[in-house]
Amino acid sequence: MTTATNTWVSDWQRWHAERETLSTDAHGLAAATGTHWLSDIPLRIDGVPGEWVAADGRAVGDGSGFHLELTPGDRAPSGDLLLQPLIRAGEIALRVFDPNASTRTGLAGIDAFTPDQAWVFDGVAETGSTPLLLDHIDGFVSTNTGVRVRITVDGRELVLSGAGAPNGDIQLTFADTTNGSQTQRFRFLTIPAPDSQGRVVVDFNRAYLPPCTFSDHYLCPLPPPENSLDFPVRAGETFLRRADR
Repeated sequence: MTTATNTWVSDWQRWHAERETLSTDAHGLAAATGTHWLSDIPLRIDGVPGEWVAADGRAVGDGSGFHLELTPGDRAPSGDLLLQPLIRAGEIALRVFDPNASTRTGLAGIDAFTPDQAWVFDGVAETGSTPLLLDHIDGFVSTNTGVRVRITVDGRELVLSGAGAPNGDIQLTFADTTNGSQTQRFRFLTIPAPDSQGRVVVDFNRAYLPPCTFSDHYLCPLPPPENSLDFPVRAGETFLRRADR
């Protein structure tokens, strides 16, 4: 194995370890126990003090001796819990993380295929003229900046639809024929921002399980039809590894 290959494998191992830490941390992905949509009608949330409303783009909690205002992006402790607001299409929700959630305490890690450089492809990204509409797991339809990513796999050109992120990265949701047997029903892939010529590197070894794999309280986008691949992608994360296995 060459020095360059050793470095590439080490980078992947570091990424995978960070993913496991992000997922199994006390307030990580698997600790989510609720996503509570707020309005101007006060809402009580089990285990969380006060009553909560949405006001001026913030999640506001108020009660006897308690007042808290959170802007999306904030994270606030509440006893053992962690509170984090989010915004979607102008609507505010409060997500609650509990380190004692069974989804977290029963999680040992994330299984993955052995990294293989054969699943790394050079490609070209093109920003589309029409928005990319994505169906979400809860029925919501989001409007995104559409980016087409062209790669060639086994001599066949593929055009995948991604959502442009504010930092220039491209977010893909895709399915393939391993879903349900060797992998979860769909996966995510973040493609680093294109260079000045629109060139990208698509590394399926970095395909990862969506948050809704870890807990039912996430709102993941589903793969658009063109991202349902008719061949197996044996790269990236596969299933959660449970503590009782």
